[in-house]
Formats: sequence, structure tokens, C-alpha cells
Amino acid sequence: MKMNKKLLSGIGGALLAVTAAAVLYVGGTKKRVIKSNEIQSKMAYMAAPRPVEMARVASLSSGNTRRFPATVKASEEAALSFRVGGPLTQVNVKLGTPVKKGALLMQIDPRDFEDRIESLEAQLSGAVAVERNAMQNYKRIAELFEEKVVPQTDFDAATSVKDATDAAVKNIKAELQIARHALMDTSLIAPYDGTVTLQLAENYEMVKLGQIALRFQNIQTLEVAVSIPENEIVSRAIDEDTPVQVSFSAVPNRQFDAHLKEWSSTADPMTRTYAVIFAFRAPEAFRILPGMSASISWIEGNARESVLTVPVSSLTSGLDGSTCVWAYNETADHVERRPVSVGELKGANRIIVTSGLSEGEQVVVSGSRLIHESMTLKAIAIN
Repeated sequence: MKMNKKLLSGIGGALLAVTAAAVLYVGGTKKRVIKSNEIQSKMAYMAAPRPVEMARVASLSSGNTRRFPATVKASEEAALSFRVGGPLTQVNVKLGTPVKKGALLMQIDPRDFEDRIESLEAQLSGAVAVERNAMQNYKRIAELFEEKVVPQTDFDAATSVKDATDAAVKNIKAELQIARHALMDTSLIAPYDGTVTLQLAENYEMVKLGQIALRFQNIQTLEVAVSIPENEIVSRAIDEDTPVQVSFSAVPNRQFDAHLKEWSSTADPMTRTYAVIFAFRAPEAFRILPGMSASISWIEGNARESVLTVPVSSLTSGLDGSTCVWAYNETADHVERRPVSVGELKGANRIIVTSGLSEGEQVVVSGSRLIHESMTLKAIAIN
């Protein structure tokens, strides 16, 4: 029995555009029933947007770029200790949890310090009363001395008593200020936004003055330390505008802008290298921590001319064997095969594009073998 040709349509004649079930015979013996709902699901799958990974065309400096191994460091690091001693009564520390500047980290029992303040305040009240009496007596003697009723010795004695009581009040006030500062020092406060990385004292433990209780780091802004050989640093621009990108082995195919923070003009006596430190803002999408390995892409010389680059994985071959990419048309929401001219590699995974693309355009970097012209796509990642 011959198959009705009017029943064949659609993609490659493989799908049956019918609403009822149809029967196909293979080799005259075996048969397979393709139901209408199965046909519709396959057609819907073919019509659905194809998920692909995309990347943007980016500009980089045209200077010669070298990569140097680096190590991540915290931008700020401190060993925190108390300025007074005593037993701990409160520990508000969770390692790795971000804390804000001014947050209470640890608390020493403040009772002894509060008692000291009360005692000094009582002493100050008595000293002020004595000072007040001495001042009144001084004024009375001074008036009599001006009228030449009392001798010089009485006036001098009244003046001495007044000065002594004034000094006693000032001394107690100074001690009271010190006691109040000591009471404030029973609280260990976060000096800046950061994270506790190490706890060296437990609650209810007696801590001494100056004993390190916590180690604290600021990891919102990070640094990378690089050792540059002398034959490399002579050809590098060292200023705040130095174009540098930092990348991490734990986060492949991603680079982050960094800026020069400081550098040493003295070589390490053992390695004969120069220490250079770059700073960058910690990325929100990834957890980059001190101690991680990194690499710095540093452009040689002072070149500021930019070139366009795309990931090497975005390149594909045209029907005539030319080099092409699948460029995404955001307005029409589909892709088109576009011929491009390429140059040399930039780094490990990007290549220079000399024509055919503009900065900011998107190109397919994964899944290009399964798409065709004007296909609607669904971006699963844009780098």
C-alpha cells in the first residue's frame, strides 16, 4: 500500500501534519503509529527558542598583554584586642558573617569599670564642694587684703588653698574621663565593614590588655599581589590609569577590572622581583576570598588604543569556508550568520575582530551547531 503524499509536510517530511493518527509501514512488516499529540509536541519543541550561551563583543587595549600569577589579599586586615582586661561576658561573632562598622563583637564585664566611675564621681562632688569653700574664703581674704586689713601671708595662704582645690578637681575630672574611656574599651567594636576570620578568645574567658581576641578583614574590596621580574617592569606603565584585568582559576572565562594601589621600587633580595599590588571591588556574583590564586593581565607600554575581541568559541565556518559568528539581533530577536575578519589571540580565550562586529553586540559562544538563520534564541548566559 502506497503512502498518501498529501499527508506529508513540515520539517524534512518527517512529521505528519494531521490531526488523526497515521500508520507508517517500514519494510512492509513493521509499523509505528504517530499520534497527533506527539506530532504537535515535536513541532512545539522545534518552534521553541533554542537555549544558547552568548557573550558581548568587548574592547581591549591593543598593547602586548602578559599574564602574571597573583594571590588575593584582603584590602584591610587587623588583629583586634582590648585596651583593658577582664572576663568576657558577650561574644557576638560568627566566622565568615559580614558585620558593619561599629557593630559590637565582644564585651568584657563592665561592673568594675562602672564602680570606678561611681567612686570618682563621688570624689569629684566632694572636691567641688571644697573648691567652692576655698573660692569663697579667697574672695573674702582678697577684699580684706585690698583694704589692708589682713597681712600678705593670709592672702598668700588663701590663694594656695584655692589653687590646690582647683587642681584637685581637675585631677579627679581627668581620672573620671580615663575611667569612662576604659568603660567604653570593654566593648570590642568593628573598626570597618568586614568579616571575622579567626576567634582567639571564648566567652567567659579572662582576657588581658593587648591580647589578640579576633582577626578581622575587609573583603568587600580585595587586592592582588604580583611579583614582577625586572625585565618586565621596565616596559610596564605604572600609574593609576594602568589597564589591568584580574581573573581567577575558580571563575573561568571572566575578567574583572583592577587599578594600581601601590608598588615597591626596591627589588626582593632573593627573587629580584618587584612587588605590585592592584585593588578591585569584590564581584557580587562570586565569592572571591583572600588566599585564592589569580592572574593579572597587564598591558605592556602606555598603549591606550582599543581593539574589539570575542571569545574564540564563538567562531564558526560559513558555507563558503569563511570565518563567521552567529550575531544576535536584539531588535528582531533572532540570530544571523555574519562573516568577520579576525586577528591575533588576546589572552587565553579571546581573539581580535578587525571587521564585521561592533562593540556591545552579542554573539553565540555555545550551541552554534544546532541553530540556523533567523532562529529565535533563549540566552542562558551573557558574559
